[in-house]
Amino acid sequence: MKRHVALLMGLALLLLSTAALPAAGAKQTWTAIAGGGAQDISIVLNAFFPRTLEIAAGDTVTWQVIGFHNIAFPGGTQLPRLEVQEGDKVFIDPRVLVPAGGATFDGTGYHNSGLPPDPSKPFSYSLTFTKAGTYTYTCIVHGPGMSGKVMVGAAKGSPASAAQRGKQEMAASLQAGQSAWKQSATTKKGSEVVVPLRGNLRSGYSIFRFTPQPLRVAVGTTVTWTMRDPFEIHTVTFTSGQKPPEFVLVQPQAQGPPKLQLNPVALKPAGGKTYDGTAFVNSAVLYPPEAPPNFPKSYSLTFAKAGTYEYWCLVHVPEGMKGTIIVR
Repeated sequence: MKRHVALLMGLALLLLSTAALPAAGAKQTWTAIAGGGAQDISIVLNAFFPRTLEIAAGDTVTWQVIGFHNIAFPGGTQLPRLEVQEGDKVFIDPRVLVPAGGATFDGTGYHNSGLPPDPSKPFSYSLTFTKAGTYTYTCIVHGPGMSGKVMVGAAKGSPASAAQRGKQEMAASLQAGQSAWKQSATTKKGSEVVVPLRGNLRSGYSIFRFTPQPLRVAVGTTVTWTMRDPFEIHTVTFTSGQKPPEFVLVQPQAQGPPKLQLNPVALKPAGGKTYDGTAFVNSAVLYPPEAPPNFPKSYSLTFAKAGTYEYWCLVHVPEGMKGTIIVR
């Protein structure tokens, strides 16, 4: 009797384990995360989690987008740049802004999720892969450093295990960013103080703050902000107590999506090389270290008068990227 019970139990366990596996040829949906970060947005993750997925032809990948990211597959084409020039104005390229390519992908043609209409709200994008191959995708906003890979052939693992791996990768990236943020990297060279604007390509994070504590300097000190972030653009902007100007100007259109213009006030330098607590002083946009040589990557300002001064990154005002300098 005991032997029969044991056999029946073994058979039941075998049936249950078989039922848990997808049937041969069954299509599966895999989940990935684009972005993420700390709750107070001091650390932003510019990576895809997991960074690589191995799926079968006919499977679907759904990306949960957290932040201002898109998912773009070139499909044999050249990806558009984020910015497009129209006369003396700069806009976000509509080819990045709006979805393209449909819901299936065979390795050909530009496919794009579009940018989230509201980065503070949930946004997702799904794509079904119909042909075997290895496909690299990118967030155009954050450049080739924010890339992922979908390998279509023999599925490896399960959607559940891949999602768990993505969460582990995400947690590791966030921990690396938080550890770096706690360590002030400010350096002093004579009468100059250097403030790095930090990020890390390998760990996939950017720090959306200037210094962990208010920066204290003497009158006559020159502060230099230098880009060490491979993903983002920033500004260093003193508004002398005024509200920071918007970085993106929304221009509604009679037909189609609105045009998004980058505010020329933010793009251009203003205010000279010294600051006494008055007027509007702006670095212009500072670019990642890998940008072409003619793109500005650092900014210096000499403080001529004692006071406590607040400043902003105009690109990331909504994320709370501001700093304080106390001059004595």
